[in-house]
Amino acid sequence: MLVFLLGLAFFCPAMIGYAVSWFWQSALRLPGMSWAEARLASDSLRRNPVRSGITVATMVISLAAIFTIAAFVNSVRGSLLAWVDQMVTADLIVSSGARTAGPRNVPLREDLLPALKEIPGVKIVDLYRLIRSSYLGKPILIESFSAQESAPVRTLPMAGGDGMRALKEMGEGKGVIISESFRSKFGKGTNDTVDLVTPSGLIAFKVIGVYIDYSSDSGSVLLDRALYKKYWQDELLDAFDLWLEPGADQQRVIQTIRENYGEQYQLFISTHRELKESVVRIMEQSFVVNYAVEIVAIVVAIFSVINTLLASVLDRTREIGVLRAIGATQAQVRRIVVLEAGWMGLIGGVLGLFAGTVMAYHHVVYNTKELTGWTFQFYYPYGVAIFSVFAAVILCLLAGYGPAKRAASTPIVTAIGYE
Repeated sequence: MLVFLLGLAFFCPAMIGYAVSWFWQSALRLPGMSWAEARLASDSLRRNPVRSGITVATMVISLAAIFTIAAFVNSVRGSLLAWVDQMVTADLIVSSGARTAGPRNVPLREDLLPALKEIPGVKIVDLYRLIRSSYLGKPILIESFSAQESAPVRTLPMAGGDGMRALKEMGEGKGVIISESFRSKFGKGTNDTVDLVTPSGLIAFKVIGVYIDYSSDSGSVLLDRALYKKYWQDELLDAFDLWLEPGADQQRVIQTIRENYGEQYQLFISTHRELKESVVRIMEQSFVVNYAVEIVAIVVAIFSVINTLLASVLDRTREIGVLRAIGATQAQVRRIVVLEAGWMGLIGGVLGLFAGTVMAYHHVVYNTKELTGWTFQFYYPYGVAIFSVFAAVILCLLAGYGPAKRAASTPIVTAIGYE
């Protein structure tokens, strides 16, 4: 990707010449500006392609970096939210000590299960357990739930294969389902065998599928709770997953659980919506650094445009003086210089968007999978793409105002006599 970006930047001077030639041939009229003004502005770029090309290349690199970050953030956000909707289908998650299963929550026993099933409005209650283990000397996660109990209402996002079939076979005790990151890290796949260390000894399990899991990059193994209890000799659980009857009053169910069992078991009750909101909040916090990089890239591009225009004005001082001498007004000179900046913004914006699209797709689809073992769906940020091009032009127009004002305010005699 670095070679691609540098190659595109290298050809920026040639692309500027092509764009200017196309504009001249099309005789395109710009609103509020005469053809002569527009041609003079574009001609300045054509006569100094290297200097203009360096500035446009800077904009291309900056905008490509900005768009790559934006597309990555958008793809991660879209993939995670879609994963949460598929992976966590329960209406309520009941845990103790913390809102999510993990090192901070307190394991519960199954004695609360009959009481939860008797609450009006509760349709299905499943038991979820998460423990840390190791495979070939590396840390992994072991997850279990009652697949037979929750198969009618649970979905499993699969990296390949049929999720319903995999859940059915898992509930029948035919094997385990591994995560994408486990497959990437250990080279295992469907129909392979994994030997897991359990309190009952080393047990071989058949892999019946590979599922998408963004909760950990260490790798996870998913199995039915009956198998887990048999080989791990552990009847504890980390969370109750509750599915409610259609039309059930969710708040009333939550209130019933809190009043009857909340204080006794120190329960936390999370809804599906709250879980999604927490995922979004964690994502936004992790992307703060990326937003800072975008701001730096914008500042660099703006200063590059200002520097190039100031150099252009200095180089064309006598030319500007001649234009003023033959009747050009200060307003026309300002428009010519500002439009020159706009040309750089438009060319840099379009090329930067093209480069950013290619880089973003490669980063999301290939680089991320190589680094984490996760597959993210590419969600193209159309709004950001359109905004980026318009913002590039507008920011360049604003950046050109200072040099334009300086060019227009230079006295005619001083400008003509400039060496």
